[in-house]
Amino acid sequence: MKAVLVALLLTYVMPAGPVLRRLANGRDEMTLTGLKMDGLAAVSPVVAKEVANALGATWNSGDLTLNAAIAIRFPNRCRLDVTSTETNKTMTHSWANGKKKNEGGTFQAARIAVDEFCSVLSIHSGTEGESRAALTNHLGSLKVDTKQSSLGRFAGTIAYVLGDRAEGAPQFWVYKDKMQPARVRFTDDAKAQWDVRFLDYTSQATGDFFPRILEVYKGNELQLRLTVLDADTRPELDSMQF
Repeated sequence: MKAVLVALLLTYVMPAGPVLRRLANGRDEMTLTGLKMDGLAAVSPVVAKEVANALGATWNSGDLTLNAAIAIRFPNRCRLDVTSTETNKTMTHSWANGKKKNEGGTFQAARIAVDEFCSVLSIHSGTEGESRAALTNHLGSLKVDTKQSSLGRFAGTIAYVLGDRAEGAPQFWVYKDKMQPARVRFTDDAKAQWDVRFLDYTSQATGDFFPRILEVYKGNELQLRLTVLDADTRPELDSMQF
């Protein structure tokens, strides 16, 4: 009997609505008002020359390594700065309540990274249901079918998969054990397929607030990996533009 109950628990698929509600409620319960993180950005060789040229840097082969700084002012204000270690030139992508701004050039994978981590990780509200509605609206804009839910395996663990399971369909994955975003998959207006992956919420620097690693794939090619090395959970952000 015990084995049967365990099997049922392992195979139970929570409907999409409660998955989104639990994720949103968890973000609402976080007490942070701001978060600033420093780390590294590894730009894949497939786009490294383009990014290096924009920053006036030299690139010959392999990943292009940049300094990265991520800032979040809750709710819904985010910024990513990537800076050349060679020229100190910076490329900035920001997102403030859905309004996007780029400075110093545009790196599409960085733009996608900011849009997605801000939309799913910076939600925060004291009003019941507001964060869930914002998350649902964002997924709807990506054409994720938020009425479908199934189970999948990602990064060595079980995750809820919201959306159609067909190959190439827009999906939102949520880690089953932590109820944190795992990945977002969608197709943009230019028919390019994107896969944003949120990896490792066990870092002492970021905890459940933000993953230690964030990866952006275009099709099957990794274009950008952000690695957080240090975080300030009580930053001074008043002078920072979003």
